[in-house]
Amino acid sequence: MSFQLPPNVTAQRKPISATSYEYILRHSELGQLGQIMLSACTSGSCKVTSLVNGQPGDQLTEQRRAVFEPLAKTLAEQIQMTTNFPKAVAEKNQTVTA
Repeated sequence: MSFQLPPNVTAQRKPISATSYEYILRHSELGQLGQIMLSACTSGSCKVTSLVNGQPGDQLTEQRRAVFEPLAKTLAEQIQMTTNFPKAVAEKNQTVTA
């Protein structure tokens, strides 16, 4: 992947199944920022889901969201291009409990 992460952010790729995997993004000070999950669909398309880590209304969650959302969008675009998935159906970002 040709995308450069900021120096204080890391990404780990983990397989979920034979047709899907996730990227977990972590920040050195904010902890786990969130996840980007990619799932191949039987229609030949790809489903991209991004989840921000934290509690709704929490200030730390909002700080994570501010860092995560632009990265998630760029990473999802890069992942789609490098994995040759057809155009993805993107879901709205959601907040999940840590």
